[in-house]
Amino acid sequence: MTVLTAYVYLLPEQVESAIAACRIVRGYSVKEKGCEKYDFFQSSDDPTQVVFVEEWTTREDLELHFQQDAFKEFAATMESKVAKPTDMRIFESVLEG
Repeated sequence: MTVLTAYVYLLPEQVESAIAACRIVRGYSVKEKGCEKYDFFQSSDDPTQVVFVEEWTTREDLELHFQQDAFKEFAATMESKVAKPTDMRIFESVLEG
């Protein structure tokens, strides 16, 4: 399993429209091949901070996700909404048991 976390830092005046864009891309992403979990969370302490948590069956599924039109549109939309670069981390996980 491939796990992605992405820490997104929004411009204060862009929070509402950015969250709307996050909801839209999530709606598409959860239907993609290999998407096991896909969600995002807004910090209760700082509404300009959003964390994505995604689980994909394989790294190839995640890479294919990045090539989808919905993701590309989301990434382009978010360019004007972020205060600094996204901190994205990708992990390979082994389930035991």
